Amino acid sequence: MLEVVRSELLKMRHTFSIKLILIAPLTTLLLGYILSGNYAQLSTYNWWYTIILPVLVSVLAAGIIVREKDTGMQNILCLPIPFAKIWFGKVLALTLLLFAAHLFLWLITTTIGYVTSMEVSPLNGLIGCMLLFLSYLWQIPFVMLLANFMTYIPVIILSVSANIVLSAAGVEKNWFFLNPFSIPARVVCPFFGMHPNGLPLEPGSFLLDDGAVLPGLLTSFVSALLIGFLGFLSFLKGHTET
Repeated sequence: MLEVVRSELLKMRHTFSIKLILIAPLTTLLLGYILSGNYAQLSTYNWWYTIILPVLVSVLAAGIIVREKDTGMQNILCLPIPFAKIWFGKVLALTLLLFAAHLFLWLITTTIGYVTSMEVSPLNGLIGCMLLFLSYLWQIPFVMLLANFMTYIPVIILSVSANIVLSAAGVEKNWFFLNPFSIPARVVCPFFGMHPNGLPLEPGSFLLDDGAVLPGLLTSFVSALLIGFLGFLSFLKGHTET
């Protein structure tokens, strides 16, 4: 499995997709600073999970499948490796890249806090970034699954649009965990100290309760397992037909 992951990362080393691991967080930080000045931390984190992160995940996950389709799957068909290893190796490779992007985002956003105003402590920032990473994992196989049936641009448009529209559905309700798209914005509320729409939380707000983290992550993990398996079946079927 490690060899498959390493192979996938090597195939992406000269692509624009992998450069986004640095470009996306830097762009978000610049946007947050320009729009909010001393409140750059809050603005950066909010822009990240509302717009930039959905774009990043969509580009990475769609690209890793579409590149194979563009070569007629020849890079896969010639390998004496089970399709399960190939599929889940791709998922793990993107998981590592997503983790790296969040770690980098935390580093630069914490740094800007020392320069401007530390609205989110380094520890809360790290917890929040890791929660975003974990609650977005299910979208990697989800977008890969879509890319099995659609071309690159439509996949990205559909994925990003779904995030923008559905992430607000029930995000501040008790049943938020029933909508996987709303989970990232909800679970970070007590750590970033702001509403999902970016406004600061009022003292005593129920959104400061971190009890939402566990059900949110459980839903995200179950979704990742189920969609990952469905994606593999679709991937396998596509190769069998090829």
